[in-house]
Amino acid sequence: MTTANEHLKSIQSRIDELEQTISERGEQIRTRAQHLKKEIQEELAPEELVRKHPFKTTGVALLTGLLIGRIAKSVIAPSPRPAAAAESLPVVRQESSALKTALAAVGAEALHAGKDLAITWLRNYIEEKKKVS
Repeated sequence: MTTANEHLKSIQSRIDELEQTISERGEQIRTRAQHLKKEIQEELAPEELVRKHPFKTTGVALLTGLLIGRIAKSVIAPSPRPAAAAESLPVVRQESSALKTALAAVGAEALHAGKDLAITWLRNYIEEKKKVS
């Protein structure tokens, strides 16, 4: 009887050890995951991206502003139709919709934001160059 009881105690102690190991490893994994999350957030922060890649981010902001501006312009004022097509179609009066106005405003704001970002970066770049000199 004592050997069966000893086996149960040894099995129970082994189970307890394994549960303890599992909880320790789970805590380690959670700690590592939080640390990794913080590192990724710091690495992908907009300020950090601009600091590491100033020309690329300025170019992307500029191109995005231009693209949104072109899209907004094409939605608000579509290009004129060819003369032959215009003669065969009846004249339809186009009214500006709220959507077109909103898109134009968004495009203009994106263009201004890109311009502001580029100017701010350039100002900081020049100030840093002056400090180094």
